[in-house]
Amino acid sequence: MSQKNYLFRLFGVFLLVTPLVLGGCSYLPWVGDDDEEDLAFEEDFPFEDEQTAKSAKGSGAEDDFFADEGALIEGGGGDFSSLQQGADSSVLKGDVESLQSQQEALISKVRELEEILVTLEPKVSATQERLEGSLAAASGQSQFLEPEVEELKLKVSQLNEEIARMKMGKGGGTPVMPSPVRQSSGTPAQYNTALSAYQVGNYDESILLFQNFALSNPPGHLKDNILFWIGSNYVKLEMYDNAIKQFDTVLNQFPRSNKAHDSRLMLGVSYYKKGEASRAIEVLETALKYNPPSDVKGKIMAQLSEIQ
Repeated sequence: MSQKNYLFRLFGVFLLVTPLVLGGCSYLPWVGDDDEEDLAFEEDFPFEDEQTAKSAKGSGAEDDFFADEGALIEGGGGDFSSLQQGADSSVLKGDVESLQSQQEALISKVRELEEILVTLEPKVSATQERLEGSLAAASGQSQFLEPEVEELKLKVSQLNEEIARMKMGKGGGTPVMPSPVRQSSGTPAQYNTALSAYQVGNYDESILLFQNFALSNPPGHLKDNILFWIGSNYVKLEMYDNAIKQFDTVLNQFPRSNKAHDSRLMLGVSYYKKGEASRAIEVLETALKYNPPSDVKGKIMAQLSEIQ
């Protein structure tokens, strides 16, 4: 071998050996045991790059998880919103229906009250009329009594004149003509004249005078008296149906007047004289229930005794 080839080989070996010496024997491919130990060591203690990779992988998984969760929430948010809006709409609809039902109930109650008011109005009007009538009767009671007193005075005067005339007749003297009836200051002259005609027995004339006086717009407190005296004239003339009609008119139009009790008495007398005894008893017994004055009550009792 030449010297040149020897040097060339030596230089090649040097190039091969030098890196091995500097890097260590562990990297030699033919050293098998050392490689196994290094691999075991790496399995027990992974390299930082593998841990970093795992960490990055784990972080990515977590990010994917939370991303998916966020997407789920975002995707479901629309459903929750629509459900909430539907619930609100149902609540509002229920409130509207409740208000409508309350309004209908109020309208029904108002109509019911209006119907009750309509039915009460006639009763209120009737009660008011009765009260006004009672007040008018109470205020006019003194006016009703005044003609009665004047009438009694007139009767006393007529009786005194009749007694004086009878005395003159018994003494043989000239009969005394009935003097004109003294007019009462509390009643019109036309009324006094008609009453005087009744008292002296001029019944037809008395009826005409009372009827004419009734047509001349007499005072209100004398209207019942006019009807009563016309009826009394009919009784004297035995015109009982006409008399009953006059007394019934007094009781129907003036039930609280001063002639109401006398009209019930004369109504019973008219039925009795007409031949209807049972009807007369019924009328007279009813007259007692109205608590008449003592003088009228005595006459009613006497008439019942006569009929029965």
